[in-house]
Amino acid sequence: MTTTAAAATARKGSVVDFCRTPAEIASNIEQLISKNRAAQDAIGQETAPTFGNTIVPLDRTSVAHDVEARVAHLLGSVAVEKEVRDAGNDADKLLSEFAIECSTREDVYKAVRAVFDNEDEMAGLSPEDRHLVERVERGYRRQGLQLPPEKREQLNAVRKRISGLEIAFKRCVNEEDARVLFTREELEGLPEDYFDGREMEDEGGVSKYVVTSKYPDYFPLMKYATREATRKTMAVAAATRCPDNIPRLQELVSLRLEVATLLGYSTYSEYAMEVLMAKRPADAIAMETDLLARLAEPARRESDELAALKRSDAELAGEEYEGFYNWDSSYYSRILSEQKHDIRGEEVKQYFPLDKATRGMLDIYQKMLGLRIEQVDNPPVWHPDVAMYEVWEADEDTFVGHFYLDLHPREGKFNHAAVFPIRYGCDLPDGSREYPVAAMVANFPRATSAAPALLPHGDVVTLMHELGHVFHNMCAHTKWNYFHGTQVERDFVEAPSQMLENWAWEPASLRKFAVHHSTGEPMPDEMIAKLIAAKNEGAARNCVFQVFLGMYDLAIHSTTSGDIDVDKMFNDMRDQITNLGTGSVETHRVATFSHTAVGYASKYYGYLWSEVYSVDMYASRFKGDGVDTAATGMDYRREILRPGGSRDAMEGLVRFLGRKPDNKAFLESIGLQAD
Repeated sequence: MTTTAAAATARKGSVVDFCRTPAEIASNIEQLISKNRAAQDAIGQETAPTFGNTIVPLDRTSVAHDVEARVAHLLGSVAVEKEVRDAGNDADKLLSEFAIECSTREDVYKAVRAVFDNEDEMAGLSPEDRHLVERVERGYRRQGLQLPPEKREQLNAVRKRISGLEIAFKRCVNEEDARVLFTREELEGLPEDYFDGREMEDEGGVSKYVVTSKYPDYFPLMKYATREATRKTMAVAAATRCPDNIPRLQELVSLRLEVATLLGYSTYSEYAMEVLMAKRPADAIAMETDLLARLAEPARRESDELAALKRSDAELAGEEYEGFYNWDSSYYSRILSEQKHDIRGEEVKQYFPLDKATRGMLDIYQKMLGLRIEQVDNPPVWHPDVAMYEVWEADEDTFVGHFYLDLHPREGKFNHAAVFPIRYGCDLPDGSREYPVAAMVANFPRATSAAPALLPHGDVVTLMHELGHVFHNMCAHTKWNYFHGTQVERDFVEAPSQMLENWAWEPASLRKFAVHHSTGEPMPDEMIAKLIAAKNEGAARNCVFQVFLGMYDLAIHSTTSGDIDVDKMFNDMRDQITNLGTGSVETHRVATFSHTAVGYASKYYGYLWSEVYSVDMYASRFKGDGVDTAATGMDYRREILRPGGSRDAMEGLVRFLGRKPDNKAFLESIGLQAD
């Protein structure tokens, strides 16, 4: 490497290598675990524990923050070769089990506790250093280090079983797609570009189109297919896949209760929420219950409007109206929006070619946050679809980090949209800086022979949201790995991204990046006005559905016996709360509700909880100050994004808002009167 190249690498941080064979993944993880275990051994043998010889090496050597561990985790969800995905998932399992081993080491906890109890040393630490000690000590304590040895052994075994079940659940959702064959007639109503390049198969001498449960296949069909039988067939196929995940979730609920009981909590929700903003299940349930009471009547009126459309269609066709079901919701919501607001999704998406929308959003982010974002030519990536970007300070030759965008579906790839942190930013022992790396993974439509990849407006909102997570990771600037980026309270982690969704509805923003893919003309002001007017169409019903998911998650994790039927409870609560069931058709949608199984157990309520804060931030500062006001963007970067988890989220909110947050703006945003 030349001197100039070496200097550039040091200034920007090394580029992550994603080229791994299954054997290399296994070997790298084995070495990582061995190295970390040795570091733990050394800490456990300290005779005079200090912040420097105990807490610092715990952060520096943590497997949770190691690049090799994060790469393996990503490859388990995005690698092209199934063998590599399997190796990544196997690595996840090993690392999860090792993390359990580490979290139950009494010798290490004694060293940590010695630092925590040393009043003189704690008093001399900086606020972030002290916060790190407190969080590390709390983490060990919540892992059961105060339990007798036999109880700790039991807890360790249960947590390992939980880890295996979570990984198996995720793998099943990623890899077991529903796959249905339809004739062209059965797909009546779908736009022409839906068929362009679509795989076909012969069935009984008839050539049919292959439709999967991947987002670009599933959602357009549910919105545009005029035949109820087609929508029903697809919805049921998607909601009956992964049946093996039902017993997995059933066991997860029971095992999580066992963990909570061993640690002295009455329910898993009580244990999980102790470290979140809500603190207590009762507070989250109160929020959900209050919203449901406010929304029940508006949601019923919205549902009645949709059902009336279906009833009218049945009468015109001379058929008997049999009821309104979940496979009717998207279709008639679209029809109603077109009738009331004269807005058509197929027309709207012509103004959102993916490449221009992405660049336009990045331009908004860089102006708002004082950054410069540059795409990298010929990047070293895991698939040709993937784009790589460098992030710099706008007015300085100062590197910030880099990120990847993997935006199209493919076989075996992660089925949803998410951001995967790859490397956390932190200070290094030599005084230099480790720069963050993150990857956004999504499943947006591909280009066709007639047009480039075009985004429905809902996908535009998703893209803006997930990029919010990217820039939370880019703009955090913490001393320690432990606090970087989105490592904040789980019921706050969505708030920054939810706040940034508003730019997908801002006229000034849309004028900057919504351009017709063939003419280059900006979206007409009339269309923008109609799009915004339609924003709250169905808002009460959509919010009620989110309430249902949050209440279901809290319900299964608030049981004190574990003797519940997770599948039946999901269907019963869905029918009761949303009034949108499947009639006599049995489905098990819970088998693909990944949040409850992996990562968000007893925390799904956080989407609505954090949305309250997100709307308050947007309405009170950005809308009030002007969405293009650079000073507000820098305040947001400084108070919300930069601290990561190095201080409580509420402190940042109060600093940014100049007061404690409230729900007034949120209620008004969905058409309700605040108290």
